[in-house]
Amino acid sequence: MAPTMMKAAILKELGQPLVIEQVPVPKPEGRHVLVRVQAASLCHSDLTIIQGQVGVGAKPPLILGHEAVVVIEELGPEASKYGLKVGDRIGGPLWQDWCFDCYECKSIGTEFCSKITMRGVTSQGFFAEYTTMDAASAVVIPHNSPATAAQLSPIFCAGITVWDALSRAELKPGETVAIVGVGGLGEIATKYAQAFGAKVIAIDVHDGQLESVKAGGSADEVLNTRGLEPMELIGRIRELNNGRAVDAAIVTSGSNAAYSTGMSILRPLGRLIAVGIPPEEVPFNAAVVAIRALKIIGAKVPGQTGTAACVEFCQRKGIYPKVNPRKFQLEDINEMIDLMSAGKVEDGRMVIQFF
Repeated sequence: MAPTMMKAAILKELGQPLVIEQVPVPKPEGRHVLVRVQAASLCHSDLTIIQGQVGVGAKPPLILGHEAVVVIEELGPEASKYGLKVGDRIGGPLWQDWCFDCYECKSIGTEFCSKITMRGVTSQGFFAEYTTMDAASAVVIPHNSPATAAQLSPIFCAGITVWDALSRAELKPGETVAIVGVGGLGEIATKYAQAFGAKVIAIDVHDGQLESVKAGGSADEVLNTRGLEPMELIGRIRELNNGRAVDAAIVTSGSNAAYSTGMSILRPLGRLIAVGIPPEEVPFNAAVVAIRALKIIGAKVPGQTGTAACVEFCQRKGIYPKVNPRKFQLEDINEMIDLMSAGKVEDGRMVIQFF
């Protein structure tokens, strides 16, 4: 039986540190379930939410956090039809509360539904001891899974986003993919790309992050692009790739410079996959896109179907994000935010472990 009160990390004011408070444990309604949070990881998107830079606009007071592993404590009145039961360990993507009735839900994917809510943005998130969760978005994690909750937690945003990107890139074995930005998302992307059979070139401006993926064995080549002029950049890429530009570039960094890098190193008919979201619009040279017949493809957090496929892929391949060995507590959340803001992520994803 859940208690009546719980600890939560609350964004009280945009741009300010989160506040740890005691708040009431929510009640599951409709198809929602009450869950106890086992592990919740910090995502770079949380930083943009705190600063008020997300397009939909987060409205304080708000409990942040949108990637976690949780355990079901109680079913809402309409949740049982989704096959869940008390004690199930589950994870879920950012999206929830889709309608199932609109054209997007029926024909494209529930993640495109105009009625969805965004966990930790327009609905309460996982940086709390308990929360409620849409049963329709849940992905059950087998109890015999070899991975820890801390390893699994970052999959439910960072992992599924870059898995979606690599799926949309339609990589063929032997192709070369550049991962532009190898922090949290990019580190996972290098592992997935190798599992897809691609040659991986890791690109960043931080030596620590490049050294981390190189030491982890998930990058065939690494390149620090800081200070490189455009001709020098493509020259270095050709040196690393048998005289060729890359077949695909997945940009996980949220900067215009990263997108310029990704575009400039593609071969004709190459694919640029957009993942990172800069705070300002990204300009592009339409002539270059047209003359070289480049493809620009968006990737996003998938819905329940894509999330389940990614989780199955990770467990079948034994591929998990690199996790910071420190066992963070909820009270450490503002320190975690400061570390991520400073780019100190080479030790792996920072995860709050509740139990």
